[in-house]
Amino acid sequence: MQDNEKKPTFSGSAKLPGFQNEPSKKAFWAGLAMIAVVAIAAVAWVAWGLKSQEQEFEANMHKRLELMAASQVQVIDALFENAIGQANRVINSELYKLYATEVHLIQDDISLLVSGSLPGQGEVSDEIAQLSVQLPMMQSLLIEFTRISDYRDARVVNQNGTVFISTDAATTPMRNDQMEMVKQVLQSQKPQFGPLHPSEQGLILEAFLPIFPPEASGLEHTPVAVLLLTRITGERLKAIGSNRLMEKGEETRLLQKTADGYQEVVAWLPEQLRDIRQPLDLDQKDHLPFAIRTAFNNDRRVYSLGRRAEGPRWWVVVESDYEIARESLRSQQRAMMSIATLLVVVFGVAFGAFWALLVSSQERKSARYFEALAQEIEKQRQLLDRINNTISDYIVLKDLQGHCLYVNPAFATAVGREPEEMIGLDSEAVFGYDAARRLEHSDQQILAGKETVTLNELVYLQSQPHHLQISKSALKDANGKITGIVSVIRDVTEIVEVQKRQEQATAKTLEALVRAIELTDPYLAGHSRLMGRLGVEVAKAMNASDIDVATVETAANLSQIGKLFVDRELLFKAESLTAEEKANMEQHVEHAAKVLKGIDFGLPVYEAVCQMNEALDGNGYPKGLQGDEITLPARVLAVVNSFCAMAEPRAYRAARSVDEITTILESGDGAYDQRIVAALKEVVNSALGEKLLAR
Repeated sequence: MQDNEKKPTFSGSAKLPGFQNEPSKKAFWAGLAMIAVVAIAAVAWVAWGLKSQEQEFEANMHKRLELMAASQVQVIDALFENAIGQANRVINSELYKLYATEVHLIQDDISLLVSGSLPGQGEVSDEIAQLSVQLPMMQSLLIEFTRISDYRDARVVNQNGTVFISTDAATTPMRNDQMEMVKQVLQSQKPQFGPLHPSEQGLILEAFLPIFPPEASGLEHTPVAVLLLTRITGERLKAIGSNRLMEKGEETRLLQKTADGYQEVVAWLPEQLRDIRQPLDLDQKDHLPFAIRTAFNNDRRVYSLGRRAEGPRWWVVVESDYEIARESLRSQQRAMMSIATLLVVVFGVAFGAFWALLVSSQERKSARYFEALAQEIEKQRQLLDRINNTISDYIVLKDLQGHCLYVNPAFATAVGREPEEMIGLDSEAVFGYDAARRLEHSDQQILAGKETVTLNELVYLQSQPHHLQISKSALKDANGKITGIVSVIRDVTEIVEVQKRQEQATAKTLEALVRAIELTDPYLAGHSRLMGRLGVEVAKAMNASDIDVATVETAANLSQIGKLFVDRELLFKAESLTAEEKANMEQHVEHAAKVLKGIDFGLPVYEAVCQMNEALDGNGYPKGLQGDEITLPARVLAVVNSFCAMAEPRAYRAARSVDEITTILESGDGAYDQRIVAALKEVVNSALGEKLLAR
């Protein structure tokens, strides 16, 4: 079978051709992306559907409970309206209105209506006598009314709470809650219903209705008495708890508010009333809003809603068991999730079939590609071998235990062994014990996470000293884990030897310049050397950096070089210098700057020499620098130079003592850095200082 596909070709470079299966990879990832999109869309659809179903379910549940509660509230409202309608025959009767008004207007004790005049007391008033005559008739009419209207008993109470008409021969005193209801009726001028009370015959409902005076009486239209009616109403309330529209898990409850809290009306149970544990979370309309809450008589979760009845503080609460009510919703939700899962599975199976066909068509391409890739890898390996075999730098690969895994021929030749012999050797076997211990520290730095470590080390190879510049880095696998240490080593022995010879030549040159300075001014003999020794010790005492210490030492030796160009007569003059002569003498700094400018010492020697005659207070020369504008080496040289000058004899004075000099420096009026003066005092008073000054 002829293959018309063009085979990949490779060059000798390190760049490899693209993977021939890339179209398959793209298709694979595109397919996975599509499956992910479908899955995400399915999840989003399910989430939206579940949320919509949840909202619709709760909206329908709200409507259902609202309708059931409203229907029961209508039953209760009808019950109260019937009670008020029956009572209107009494409170609207002109006979009762007139009798209650006459009782209201008399000033005597109303109890005399029933008891009459007691022995030992005077006769009752005519008004009381007339009303007493009418009382039996009023009682008979009220008894007849209660019998016809199915009330248990009735009472008429005046504004002071005294019962003056009663259907019960043994009238019990008014309870406190009844007295409170009488006051509410007199204030509101509207009928009121008290809380239900249990009794042996059943629950008792109490109705309180205002009796107004006749319109023809001319009195203010306010109640003059209150009609109290009581009725056994338990049987009527049992119908509220039963409703043919209720489904499984649904219940209707009747709650009432009392002075002690809330009670559930359970007329069919022996206790008739049952206290409930939690308060009602009522809204602004005094209704119990629709919500998921705990049932009133157990710990079940329920959907519940309550509506208040007109009249007494009664609420009809409808509950629907949460778990039972949501059974149908859960079925719908499971069906929706099953559809979404099935959709994702079908799409995934379809993509899997497509992918299997695509992979089979790419297998031959993969085989050809990896064959060509193996050839290219071999070329690259040969190229690396040629580079490693010809490079002059040493290359070493060690494992984590420090044993050689690979060395290039250049390093093996330097050690005097064959590359194969060095595999498995550690640093001690190659460099010796002491050098191996020093190199081990850099290995630990790499293993601790440092990317690259560079160091210079003196080692002996084949009994000859070699200065090596070593760069180490970690070899990591694809997961970033360190598997070895790669060292690239360059032998810089020749460069180091050249630098040493240059340093020796520079030192001899400086020494020659110092001798020339001392020959110019015999008083400067040993001055520069003493400055250098003292300056180094003072800088060390101040914990100065190595660069600053080296700068102080070199600059001290060159500090007097500018005096080579000053008139010798000025150098040897015993008398005080004139202002002009002093200005000429100060030119030695500019002469030194001209000599030293452009010379690369590798240190800030030029700045130190040019600034050593400056003063912290700005009164020095040549530029009048002050404070931190003067470098630390220059400030050290300024103090040490003054010390050495005063410690040595001059043509016009003898040498001063150490204590005298330090006293002068300490009282230098801000010219000297007192930290350096203190360090100098510490040095010269030490054993080392005495040794330096004795030379």
